[in-house]
Amino acid sequence: MKKFFIILLLSLLSVSYSQAQTKQESIKQLFKLMKTDSLYDKMMESIVPTIMQQSSKDASDPEAAATMKKAIDAMKPIMNKMLNEDMVAIYDKYFTESEIKDYIAFYKSPSGQKFVNVTPAMQTDIMNIMMQKYMGEIQKAVMDTMK
Repeated sequence: MKKFFIILLLSLLSVSYSQAQTKQESIKQLFKLMKTDSLYDKMMESIVPTIMQQSSKDASDPEAAATMKKAIDAMKPIMNKMLNEDMVAIYDKYFTESEIKDYIAFYKSPSGQKFVNVTPAMQTDIMNIMMQKYMGEIQKAVMDTMK
């Protein structure tokens, strides 16, 4: 009888582990469909000019541009680790496997792929509007709260 319970327990653990692996693989598939890794690259490319401007560096300066590229390249393995470990765990925590499968179905669709493909341009537009139109208000609001 004791052997039966041990075998049953091991079987349940095995099934549970297998389901977790399947869900995690589904999450990674979702990330591929969402092009999460390339979205990060495009995001970094879009904010580099802003970073250069804030640091009083000329974006056309080859030395400054090379330094920024090295910094971005150094961050890529860290971001990949975060994507493949931490973000998978976060999605696992907040979404059921059924929901992940629904998202996969959406991102496989033409509308989902369009959403993925236009997201970097939308983020750039939003960032530009924020910087050009609202940055003064944001800075004033922050400064006012610090008085």
